[in-house]
Amino acid sequence: MRGQLECHVILRTSWVYGVYGINLLKTVLRLARERDELRIVADQRGCPTGTADIAQAVLAIAPLLARHEPVWGTYHFAGQGATTWYDFASAIVDAQAAITHKRPSVIPISTSEYPTAAQRPINSELNSSRFGTVFGIKAKDWRVRAREVTATLLS
Repeated sequence: MRGQLECHVILRTSWVYGVYGINLLKTVLRLARERDELRIVADQRGCPTGTADIAQAVLAIAPLLARHEPVWGTYHFAGQGATTWYDFASAIVDAQAAITHKRPSVIPISTSEYPTAAQRPINSELNSSRFGTVFGIKAKDWRVRAREVTATLLS
């Protein structure tokens, strides 16, 4: 009989964004409407992950667990490609500008110029290749998914 700790699937993800909830993509869109300049941290790297991709990942895991397949473990699952907060925000502003024709300046700043109570890692990139091998799917490239979410929010 397996112990409870052996039978688990943990899905680690990062920089989550989507149509619902509070997230950086939605914040950037709001600020881009309100301001002429956005100051965004440019020295932290990660893999933005769309909520639609996370939902697909969970749906890929569920049938295997229901069949008691031996897929237990901890997996990374993140959007394809790594970027900085600055490049992520710039891509969002570009996608918004293509629709609204309003483009504020996006200014890169350092982490030290944007103090927060929570310390953020400089590099939070996740390698999702094991998830892809085991479950047969991968998240969309963050640039593609961010454009889709932006278009949905602005439609």
